[in-house]
Amino acid sequence: MQNQERSYNTAQILLHWAIAALIIFNYFVSEGMGRAFRQHLDDSNTGYNLVSSLHVYVGLGIIALVVIRIIVRFMSQKFKTNSKSLLDRVSRIVHEFLYLLMFLVPVFGATAWYLGIHIMGDVHEIAMNIMMSLVLLHAAAALFHQYVLKDGTLLKMFGQK
Repeated sequence: MQNQERSYNTAQILLHWAIAALIIFNYFVSEGMGRAFRQHLDDSNTGYNLVSSLHVYVGLGIIALVVIRIIVRFMSQKFKTNSKSLLDRVSRIVHEFLYLLMFLVPVFGATAWYLGIHIMGDVHEIAMNIMMSLVLLHAAAALFHQYVLKDGTLLKMFGQK
């Protein structure tokens, strides 16, 4: 990436890692959510246990943090791109889809849980799998930047450059 100046402020870095940690947490505690959701649909007073409650409330927290992250991103004008290479365009598209899915995945889950719309549970699960694929691509790209391009992008997201 040519002449791309990136600078991440503390809020961007903290939001990035907080959202990443919460998404990974929710991904790993999602086992059993299908059963809890079906119980919840049958009787709205059941289906709650520690894991399902955590999953739901962490999802709501992710929605709030993503909204804040988008506001911070627009206010800080994170980067200016002078290059229009294919990699730059792919990177931008992947980032835009990640932002969209970071918001929509928990919205789909909340819609299913709170409005009792079964199909949204399926949409939530499919969208989550797509998002996790993009997260893996994003992580691979960060490692590519760090170890192949050696441009310090990963260090910047740790606040070290």
